[in-house]
Amino acid sequence: MNLEIANRLVALRRERGLSQEDLAARLGVSRQAISKWERAESSPDTDNLIALARLYGISLDELLLQPAQGGDRCESQYAYASQTGPAAAEEAEDEQAEVFAAAREWDEAERAWEKQQKKVFEKKKQALLWLLTLVLMVALPAASAVLGLGDVYPIIVVIVFLITGFLLDNWHPGWMLFLSIPLYYAISERILGIFW
Repeated sequence: MNLEIANRLVALRRERGLSQEDLAARLGVSRQAISKWERAESSPDTDNLIALARLYGISLDELLLQPAQGGDRCESQYAYASQTGPAAAEEAEDEQAEVFAAAREWDEAERAWEKQQKKVFEKKKQALLWLLTLVLMVALPAASAVLGLGDVYPIIVVIVFLITGFLLDNWHPGWMLFLSIPLYYAISERILGIFW
């Protein structure tokens, strides 16, 4: 997308008194998508272009093509500024730079917040996986001893390790289940030694 179309999108949105959030809600896209369109960093897809044209009550040609000479209602800030003099052009450029800077700051703040939330989630997930592994290290040998599955205990551990690994991404603490194999046999021998 070129800068002229991006400026036209900004002008049309402002002309209708819409914020980026309002426009995003009406189109069913994120505010960041609107911001990127208005900074010419990305382009709306065809469906969104049609929705924008309908929302603004103009044709796609008016939305995408350069306005005719003589003043179109969606005239860009730069074209308006160049007609009113160099001071206005500089003011329009400063305003555009402020909009871009504010949008970038918003995007950076949102990325930082999402990153922080992801870290918190990962810490909670890791704590739960450790707890699950420790519970399994106690429950598996006990259940195997009660059910008399001592001969196949290593196979049970491998199956449980693979299931929790694939389903819960429990590869890291899950490997500790293998430590229960020698413990299981050591405890079984002692218990059997006491009873026999």
